[in-house]
Amino acid sequence: MLASLLLTVALLGGAAAALIWWAGRPLPAHWPSAAQWASFAEHPLTYPTIKSVVAVAGWLLLLLLVFSIGLEAWTRLAHRPPPLILPAPMRVLAAGMLGTSVIALAAPAHAAAPAVATPTTPDLQSARPATGHGPATPPGTPSPPAGADHGGGAAASDLDQPADTSRGVEVPGGWVVWPLAAGILAATAINLLQSRTTPPASALLRAIRAARHPVIDPAADEHPAAGGDDIAALEHDAATTAPHTIGVQHRTAIGIAALPRHGVGITGPGGADALRGILAAAACTTSTVIVTGDLVHSLASLSEPLPGLRTTADLHAALHAVQMEIHHRYTTGTPPTESTADSGHPPLLLIVEPQAPPGRVAALAELGADLNIRIVVAGPWKPGATWSVDRHGHTTCNSENVGRLNILNPAALAQIAHTLQPPTTEPATIPPAAAPSPPPRLAPFHLHVLGRVRLSTPADPDTHIRRSGSRQIAVYLALHPDGATRDELLEHIFGHMTRASAAGSLNSCLYEIRRLLSIDDRSVLTRLDDSYRLDPDMITVDWWQLLHDLQHGHLEHAVASYLGPIADGHTWDWLPEHRQTARHLIADTHARLAHTASSSHQALEHALAGITVDPYSQACYQAAIDAHQHLGHSAQAQTLHAQMVQRLNRTPPRRT
Repeated sequence: MLASLLLTVALLGGAAAALIWWAGRPLPAHWPSAAQWASFAEHPLTYPTIKSVVAVAGWLLLLLLVFSIGLEAWTRLAHRPPPLILPAPMRVLAAGMLGTSVIALAAPAHAAAPAVATPTTPDLQSARPATGHGPATPPGTPSPPAGADHGGGAAASDLDQPADTSRGVEVPGGWVVWPLAAGILAATAINLLQSRTTPPASALLRAIRAARHPVIDPAADEHPAAGGDDIAALEHDAATTAPHTIGVQHRTAIGIAALPRHGVGITGPGGADALRGILAAAACTTSTVIVTGDLVHSLASLSEPLPGLRTTADLHAALHAVQMEIHHRYTTGTPPTESTADSGHPPLLLIVEPQAPPGRVAALAELGADLNIRIVVAGPWKPGATWSVDRHGHTTCNSENVGRLNILNPAALAQIAHTLQPPTTEPATIPPAAAPSPPPRLAPFHLHVLGRVRLSTPADPDTHIRRSGSRQIAVYLALHPDGATRDELLEHIFGHMTRASAAGSLNSCLYEIRRLLSIDDRSVLTRLDDSYRLDPDMITVDWWQLLHDLQHGHLEHAVASYLGPIADGHTWDWLPEHRQTARHLIADTHARLAHTASSSHQALEHALAGITVDPYSQACYQAAIDAHQHLGHSAQAQTLHAQMVQRLNRTPPRRT
C-alpha cells in the first residue's frame, strides 16, 4: 500500500533535486541590478537567460503537479467536487501518480462487525456495521450501502460509506450529521419498498445519496457494475436504525444523554435552524418531542405531520404532558441508579419558549434527567446551560466548543417531513407523462433503458455513450417523454457541482448526445425554449413502448418487454424512485393478469413472475397463494405465505 506513496514522493523529490543540480536554487541571491537589466535588453537570448527561463518553467510545472496531487487527494478523501477544475492532462497525471492505494491508506478502515448504538454518546468512527448487501441485516448503527461510484452498483463485499462520518452531510438548506442522514435514507427505503407510488427524490435526499459515493466526473467514462442488487441495498437501508443524534463533537455523537441535565437554551443566528435539526432527528428515531403548536409554526409551516412530534395547545399543556410522562415512567419502570447507564425508556424532549416558568421547567428537568428526558429552551436558559449556534451549526457554551449541531431551514425540514410520510397502498398507476402514441417502428435510433442501458444507431447497433453525464441525460429524458428543463438537468444530474462547472459539463454532455444521435443534419435531441426532449419521430424507447402497451391494454406484451430494472447496474442519485415505479407497475400488471387468467397454472405463473420483479408485492403473493390453493397445493401456499411474512418483516414498521 505504501508503494504508490513512496513512488510519488520519490518522483517529486527527484525532479526537485534535478532542477537544483542543473539550475541551482530556485530563488536568486539578489534581485537583478540595473546593469543586468540593461544587458538583458541588449542581448536577451543568451545561454544563462534561456537556462533561467527553462528553470522557472520547470519549477512552475513541478508546483502545479504538487498542487494537482493535493487537490486530487482532497477530492477523494472529502468526497466533494474539486473547488477548482484543472486541465485534463494535469488531472490524469495527478490521479495516475497518486494511485488509489494512497487514498486507501489515508482513509479509515471499515469495521468488520456492527457496533450496537447506546443512548450515550457513541463514537462515530467505530459505530459502523458490517458491510453487505445481504437480505435484511439486523439493525445496527447507521452505515449506508453504496456502489463504487455514481455510476455502478455494488457487490456485497464492496459497499462504500462516507470516509469520515463525523464530517456530516451538506444538504440544500443545512447540514446534518450522518446518523440523521441514515435515518432519512432508512425511511426512504421503506417507502420505496412498500409504497406503490413513489414521488421523485427531493434535492435533500439526492444530496444525502451523493454523500455515500466518491465524486464522479460527468465527463468521465462509466461502466455499470455487475452483480448489484438494488432491492438488497434498499433492505439494508430500511433495516438501519439510528440513535437520536443532534450533532457531533470531534468524532463523538451528541445524543440525548449528552444534553445538560438541567436543560439547555439554544440561541444565536443558527438557533432556529438547530431546533429544526432536533425535530428532524427525533422524527427519524424512536424519540418524541413535545412542543407547543405556536412554537412549531414559528419554526416551520409543515403541510404534512412530522413523526415523533407531539404538539400541544399551549405551554401549560406541554409542561403537564411531560409531568405525566415522568410519573408514568417512575410507576411503570425501575428508576435508574447512579450505576445504571440507561433507563430503558425512549428519549423524550420538551422544547419550550423562553417565557416558560423557570422554576417548574427546572424541576421537570431534574426529575426527568434519569428517565431519558431532556428539556430544550428556544432562547437563553439561566438555570442550566446556554448554547450559542452560528449559521453553520458550530456551537459554543461560555466560549468553549460544544461541537456542530444539525441545522435545517424551513424548506429542508418540510422536505424531510414529506419523505417520512407512511407508504401508500394504492396500486401503481401509469406516470402522467404518457409515451408517444403509437411509437414509430422505423426510427433510426433505439434506446433501451429497461435492464442495461443500450443505444442502437444506424452506424452501430451497440453504441457506447462515453460520458457518464450524457448517459444520465439520455435515460432521464427517456423517463420524461414530455421533456426536462435545463435547470432540472443541472439539479438532478450535476447537482454536486458548482453552478459554473455544472453548466459547462451539461453543455459538453449535450454536445455528445447531439453528435451520437444525429443523422442527415437532424438530431434526436430537440430544444423548445428552455426544455430538452427526445424526438419521438427519430428514436424509439422501450419504456415508451411499455407504457403504450399498458395504456392500450396489451398487458402480456408489456410485462414481456420488461427486461430488468431501469438502467440496471447504475446507482444514480435520482434513479431509485423511477426504478421502483416501473417495478411496482409491472408487478401490479402481473397481479391483474393472474386474476384474469384462464387457468390456475397461468395465474400462478404470472403471480410468481410478479414476485420476482417486486418481492414486496402483496397482491402477487396473494394471487400466488390463491392459485396454489386452487391447484390443491396447500403446503406450497403455506410456504409462500410464510415467505411473504418473512419478507415484509425485513422492513420495520414506520412511525406515524
